[in-house]
Amino acid sequence: MSADELPLLPIRRVLVPGTRAALPSDRDDLRPGDPLVAVLAPAEGEPAAAGSVGTLAQLEEVRPLGPEAFLLRLSGRCLVRLTGVGERAGRWWAKVAPVPEPGPEAGLLVETVEKALRRYSAVRAEAGEAANLHIELSRDPVAASHEVASYLRISWPEVQDILEAGRAAERLLRARAVLERETELLRRLLGREGA
Repeated sequence: MSADELPLLPIRRVLVPGTRAALPSDRDDLRPGDPLVAVLAPAEGEPAAAGSVGTLAQLEEVRPLGPEAFLLRLSGRCLVRLTGVGERAGRWWAKVAPVPEPGPEAGLLVETVEKALRRYSAVRAEAGEAANLHIELSRDPVAASHEVASYLRISWPEVQDILEAGRAAERLLRARAVLERETELLRRLLGREGA
C-alpha cells in the first residue's frame, strides 16, 4: 500500500466518530496507532468494499486471539468518502476524502429525525423487540446522520443508501423517510393504523 492508501475493514455496525468498536480480524499487518477505514459490512455475496462511505479510525489495540486471529480495538475519528478501493494479497485498502461539511439546514433536521427515531423505537418495543425509547442523537448533524443509520433494522443496501447520500441534510432526510415508513409498517402489523 502507498502512503495515501489505508487498510479497509468491514465491520458489522456503523462506526460513528467519537465511538469505539472491537472486532476479530486475521489482519497481521496492523499496529496500534495505525489509521484505517471502517465500513459497514456488506450483505452476503456483496464485495467487501461495496460502500462508498466509512469512518476514519485509529487502531488503539491489537490483541492475539489465537493462531492468525486478532482482536482489533478501533476509535472512530471522522467520516470519509472512499475515492478508491482495491485488494492486494487478500487485504483491502482504500483512498479517502473528507465528507462535505453540513449546511445550516442540517442542524434543524436533527431534532425531527430524533423524534421520528423515538416513535420508531416505541413501535418496535410494542412489537416485543428490544428498543431504546430515550435515544439522543448527537447535535452534530454529520454524526447524527450516521448514528441514526446504526439504529435502523433495514437491509444493508438501504443503510448504504442513507450513508452515501451527499450532505448530512440529505442523509437525515432519507433516514427520516425510512423511519416514517418503517414505523407505519410496524403499526399496520400491530393493527394500529394511523395511531
